[in-house]
Amino acid sequence: MISQLPEAAAPAGPTPTRRGRRRVWLPAALAVIAFSAAACSSSSSSSSASAPNPAMAQSDVQTAYNTLFDLSNKSVPAKLAVIQDGQSLEQATTAAISSSLATSATGASVSEVSLLTASECDAAKVPYPCAKVKYSILGTGGAPLLGNTTGYAVYVDGKWLVSKATICGLFGLFYQAEGNTGTVPGCSS
Repeated sequence: MISQLPEAAAPAGPTPTRRGRRRVWLPAALAVIAFSAAACSSSSSSSSASAPNPAMAQSDVQTAYNTLFDLSNKSVPAKLAVIQDGQSLEQATTAAISSSLATSATGASVSEVSLLTASECDAAKVPYPCAKVKYSILGTGGAPLLGNTTGYAVYVDGKWLVSKATICGLFGLFYQAEGNTGTVPGCSS
């Protein structure tokens, strides 16, 4: 219930017109709606159902990295499903998978997953919750093609994904190796 101001505390001057009250009311109502929507979306993302399980992080991150780097499986949708904001990288992923360089990658081995604090994720330029990942991209027979590399994983909608920053860094190397210049499609800020 809204309480009335005492007469002494009432604002001095003319009483606002109906139109003047509407001008004040509309921005205030929009602010309340925006705040309510933000509160609902942030509460759903921070619920215990969406918090990462540290005991499962290693195997879940291993699965995401292995799915992405097993290029014997040419399924672009499967790759995009394990990349943060994967749909924005469809063109770059398709090009990478269809290249002659891709035929030698058979998966990934994740040796370490370290969950980071919000400030550590921010410093790494990846959203929180995140993890620092030590991994190797494997070739035929399990030999490392790119060994002991550092990347990141982010926890989005209840699952660990390879961070966009990590895959864009690798796509950048691929892009240069293919003789391309400029920014990798989908990797601009």
